[in-house]
Amino acid sequence: MRFHRIAPFLTLAYCCFHLAAHAQQGAAGSSGESQGSLAPGMPIYADLKSGLDSKKAKNGDAVNAQTSEAVKSSDGRTILPKGTKLIGHVAQATAKSKGDGQSALGIIFDKAILKDGGEVPLSAGIQALASPATFSSVPDAGPPQSTANMGTTQTSPMGRSGPPANAPQTGVPDGRVAAPGSDQPALSPNSRGVIGMHGLTLAAARVDNAIVSTVSSDGKNVHLDSGTRMLLVTQPAPEVPAQSQ
Repeated sequence: MRFHRIAPFLTLAYCCFHLAAHAQQGAAGSSGESQGSLAPGMPIYADLKSGLDSKKAKNGDAVNAQTSEAVKSSDGRTILPKGTKLIGHVAQATAKSKGDGQSALGIIFDKAILKDGGEVPLSAGIQALASPATFSSVPDAGPPQSTANMGTTQTSPMGRSGPPANAPQTGVPDGRVAAPGSDQPALSPNSRGVIGMHGLTLAAARVDNAIVSTVSSDGKNVHLDSGTRMLLVTQPAPEVPAQSQ
């Protein structure tokens, strides 16, 4: 009789242990996709998901982008899968007026949101901007044009970021517009400045422990269309000054 009274409790304890072990294995498997960290100099290819205009935007307005390809660690682990949301905000929005020499749009990226809802903090500046991808219907349009030395980039107090200019390239050459149905990137790690959008310049600087990427224009306003391609490059975390004792 005593065994019959204890048996249900033993069965319940076994079930709870089995379910807990299964949940732990599942969590380990799902987190394995995003193991690793965003090391300095890591390129992130992304597309702007909504247009921005310095004449209409206000400081603090949301900036939404999405990775156009997976971001992987040096050992091949996926840190940010393709389609990961990148969330930022407008840090500066200036339309050209009599008192302003240029119009400007400053952007800060704050975090990446994974598909499971997890968040990854971002410290990355925009190294290159390119117009939204278009596909030519002419079969003999000629070879794709390199963008390694194209674009206009202002001097950045952050210094050089990303791989050196003479680093060996992989995949598609700079600025190649991918053929329809291709998953190859439109920008390469060597791409810099503003590509395919005339009259705009790009600069990035660290301000108050955040990377502010500023697009400037001599025109009345800075306008970025939805689908604008971006190459973000992660930056080292800011150094915390030692406290004097």
